[in-house]
Amino acid sequence: MEWKVAPSYQTWTLKKVDEDSHKGYVVTDCDKCGGTGLYAWFGTCFKCEGTGKIGKWVKIYTPEQYEKYIAAQEKAREKRVEKAKAREQALLDNSEENKAIILEKWGFDPADPAVYLVAGGNTFEIKDELKERGGRFNPALNWHFTKKVEVPEGFQLVKVPFDEVYDWYPMVKRIDIKQNAKEVADAARAMVLTESKSDFVGTVKERMRDLRVVLTGRREFDKGFYGTTTMLTFALGDNVLVWFASSYVPEEKTIVGNEYLLTGTVKEHKVYDGVKQTYLNRCLLKELAN
Repeated sequence: MEWKVAPSYQTWTLKKVDEDSHKGYVVTDCDKCGGTGLYAWFGTCFKCEGTGKIGKWVKIYTPEQYEKYIAAQEKAREKRVEKAKAREQALLDNSEENKAIILEKWGFDPADPAVYLVAGGNTFEIKDELKERGGRFNPALNWHFTKKVEVPEGFQLVKVPFDEVYDWYPMVKRIDIKQNAKEVADAARAMVLTESKSDFVGTVKERMRDLRVVLTGRREFDKGFYGTTTMLTFALGDNVLVWFASSYVPEEKTIVGNEYLLTGTVKEHKVYDGVKQTYLNRCLLKELAN
């Protein structure tokens, strides 16, 4: 009698047959040791107990039974494919409805989905206020809203169509940010912002002494175990200077609008929201007499 096994076992060797139960014992090289009987530094392979072979009892078929089995498997596969295609088509047919549901869940207006970018300056200084008003932050879009809201004085919203910064995948009902979203957002902000006159000051690692500056901003944020960091921004003429003090700086010594003599070392130059900024460290601050 000729016996066959399922396609997944056809590379195995059929060693013995139990015709009463229509079972066959098949053997192949151990997948743990590759048939050597040894497994790295453990010595004897624990899966095959050093024989190099593994085996199991599986169902066996006569040639006629095998043909029926394969036909049934193929029919089941075709049925699964048809169901998958039907699901995909249903997702495509209902794409706009599904998209509208997701957009509404995310807080967008499904009829006119858009991203409202915050533009106008250093949003770090107003991040808590933006968050309270429903703002969101991500590295590509920076602070933004899903609907038009009022923003603090000195800032404005820039409307960007949803499809310019997000992709919609109907087959998985998912929204993902586009790879070029940051470039699109930066360009949109640049279109409405007046070009800053700020320029970089000094060179990296240069020690700059007694710069006559005006304190324009002060923020504190808690870094947990590392204590409080104070962020101070200054105007040196049209130029913007930033100092992240690694500890708390008393408010009475840093009053926004007052003039100071600032000494510090240039840490780096950065462009933020189209504004050239000079970052300092190891700073000393001396208030000028009014």
